[in-house]
Amino acid sequence: MNFEWFFSRKTIWKDCRKKKILRTIVLVTQHTIVFSVIISIFTFSIGFGFKKVINEKFLNIQGPIIVTSNPKKEACFLSLENKNLFLFNSVSCVSPFSEKEVIICSNEGKKDIDRFVFKGISKDYNPVFFKNFLVSGSNKNLFSSYGIFLSKKISILLRLNKGSSILIGFFSIKNGKHSVFYKKFYVCGLYETGIPEFDNVYLIGDMKHIQSVNGWKYDFVEGFEIFISSVDPNRMESIKKKIYQKYSDKFLVKTIYDQYHKDIIEWLNIFNVNIFVIVFIVIIAIIFNVIVFSLILLLERMKTIGILKTLGAGNKIIQKIFLYYIMHILIPPLIIGNSISFLSLILQKKFQLISLNQTQYYVNVVPVILNINHFLFVNMSIISVCFFSVFFPSLFIINKIPPIKVIKFE
Repeated sequence: MNFEWFFSRKTIWKDCRKKKILRTIVLVTQHTIVFSVIISIFTFSIGFGFKKVINEKFLNIQGPIIVTSNPKKEACFLSLENKNLFLFNSVSCVSPFSEKEVIICSNEGKKDIDRFVFKGISKDYNPVFFKNFLVSGSNKNLFSSYGIFLSKKISILLRLNKGSSILIGFFSIKNGKHSVFYKKFYVCGLYETGIPEFDNVYLIGDMKHIQSVNGWKYDFVEGFEIFISSVDPNRMESIKKKIYQKYSDKFLVKTIYDQYHKDIIEWLNIFNVNIFVIVFIVIIAIIFNVIVFSLILLLERMKTIGILKTLGAGNKIIQKIFLYYIMHILIPPLIIGNSISFLSLILQKKFQLISLNQTQYYVNVVPVILNINHFLFVNMSIISVCFFSVFFPSLFIINKIPPIKVIKFE
């Protein structure tokens, strides 16, 4: 058996039982490590969980890149045939759309209730939207006769349920005069994205209604939404440049950074800073506690160091003993901290125990990610910090201790 390991294991716990100060310091250090592991893993898991969930929302609520026709050019519309022009390598889906400002009215007196935006889509619109955000109903009914999707928030505001009929007025300009064209719809489904900027504004229906009001042919659309695999500003700008380089100024291209999502995306980027600030504070706390522990341990073990040096033990052997001391102290809190973190995250992921205000946080429960890399990073960081915090003080002090003077002093 390794002498340094055997000696450290036999003496550390024996001294802890006998000496109250050492026992207190060991307990404080172990509790600090337990809480550090839990806080660090929670920070990574929840922080990146938020980023993932909200990024996925922005990727699928509407295309991160929107292409429309350039009104300065002769053609002020796009054709469905133009869809294939934007199928670049990094593009997952291209969906046509048309939007028009509308009012929802009562069926009786055609009294205006509120203004919204009617978003017209096609049958091949991004299927992930319906999978992730449709609360009730089916997108098949959306394209049969006069079906329409309302957000859950709008349905509550207007006291409309699935199956309710509504009268929608489309604003149009004919012969230079503003007019409103009314159509009767029924609510065939409800959606909820959790993003107020979308849920408060949009009604979703078949874009043929907008084509009809505008007097367009069946293949005319306002624009295309380009969906990509990640909200990466560099990738979005790259696709934007490709479109301009390939088609000059024939189209207008906007990204979610150019629109109202910019503040939310910047808010998401702050998560990276917050995550590493919290972890940095945790590491500082660990360093402080471990250094205090190692200094007290060195003072407590002065006589032992002197005896070991007198018996011929070199500085490296004694330093190994102190490194093994921290290992004995470190292993139990690491096991406890990882176990508590893992079980807590599993419970939150499965049962969604902690909820949030969706209006403020864009999600209704605390999102978590179980990633083995986060556990490995946190554990390796804490182990490295602990060992370096013991290594340098012990290296300096052990080398400076003269064995004869220590024994005489004792």
